[in-house]
Amino acid sequence: MSNSTLVSYTKISPNRTSPRAHRIDTITIHCVVGQLSAEGIAGCFTNPSVQASCNYGIGTDGRIALCVEEKDRSWCSSNAANDHRAITIECASDTTHPYAINGKAYKALIELCVDICQRNGIGQLRWKADKSLIGQVDKQNMTVHRWFANKACPGDYIYNRLGQIAREVNARLGSGTGTAYTPITGTASATVEQMRAYIEKENAGVAQSVLKMIPLYISEGAAEGIRGDVAFAQSCLETGNFTFKGSAVTLDQNNFCGMGVTANGMKGNSFKDPETGIRAQIQHLKAYASTQPITQKCVDPRYPYVQKGCAPCVEWLGIQENPQKRGWAAGAGYGQKILAILGEITSIRVSGQASGAAGNDESLSFAVRTVKKGEKGNHVLLVQEILRAREFKGKDGKELKLDKDCGENVVHAIKQYQKAREKVDPGICGGVDGIAGEKTLRDMIAL
Repeated sequence: MSNSTLVSYTKISPNRTSPRAHRIDTITIHCVVGQLSAEGIAGCFTNPSVQASCNYGIGTDGRIALCVEEKDRSWCSSNAANDHRAITIECASDTTHPYAINGKAYKALIELCVDICQRNGIGQLRWKADKSLIGQVDKQNMTVHRWFANKACPGDYIYNRLGQIAREVNARLGSGTGTAYTPITGTASATVEQMRAYIEKENAGVAQSVLKMIPLYISEGAAEGIRGDVAFAQSCLETGNFTFKGSAVTLDQNNFCGMGVTANGMKGNSFKDPETGIRAQIQHLKAYASTQPITQKCVDPRYPYVQKGCAPCVEWLGIQENPQKRGWAAGAGYGQKILAILGEITSIRVSGQASGAAGNDESLSFAVRTVKKGEKGNHVLLVQEILRAREFKGKDGKELKLDKDCGENVVHAIKQYQKAREKVDPGICGGVDGIAGEKTLRDMIAL
């Protein structure tokens, strides 16, 4: 059993089971919560007390670390059965929702997944966002940490792109795209700022009322458990990026999804205000995506006409692609057109988004041990990198220096981290003392 030749740094973790007890047939992608280097990710797993590891870590610059050889099981997903059969991959990510990974890490992730599949005889990646299919690799061979533990991992940015990841990998493998799907339910990956930036780029004359109403897609979507960014991308498709050129509806109808336009020449439904129109669209999407009832008063006039749950993924919103021949629209590739717009939206970097960590020293070898005032060395550097990536600043209010020296700024940042985590989960760090001991370190690495 071989390891990937894409690896540029190796630091084998003691936290592993050798050999694994199942052939490799699954891939589990994680987010590490911090724009760490490949060395930084590997360094998180060098201490036995951490009791965690992964097979591969992808740094913020796209470089790949080998942490546990493929012949061995990593301790990554809070489930031994899963990790015995899965290759686990930790990706450097932003520190806040939706825990986005950058373009370099994403590119490396695709290349690594292709390589893993080719060497292990995995003909294609399959993703249906269905926890009940765990272990049924002929139907789904991608899993997520949140299915096995009360965690957000891999974050909504990766989770909402698992269908896209499968498609890109399968295209490289020459195995088609038939089993990779993008769920309509869940949390939006795109931000309001990204959606505004997209529509201003595509429609320079967009009405201010449109820009003002964009947050409603997020709030209304969250109320029903539907991805508001999917609804917004659909609106962009249906309205010609809110130019309404060639659209059957007009801006004053507050109908941004062509609802009720069931034949050429029909005007479609009208709503009293943008909030009601967007709520109706979200409720209509939920009717297609889920069998669960809507949570707010129904304002969707066509809700009763939908077979509930007949299109759980964006790809199936088009009748021609839906195996039940049901869906929102009759035109070919309807769902893929929505996804193409969504991809453009989420690729936009707006002011305030993390752009990566500081430069990396490829020769670094990290150790995980207690960090307290006066300590110097690579174990301090690892904590500095984690705190810096998670935007905890020093006593001077500035970004921490990566100088391997635990001075008052590092102690202050550790205390701020401990305060934040203790507020959420009392006892998780063992108190607030400015010392990164075993509990604090384990929380930093496992978060």
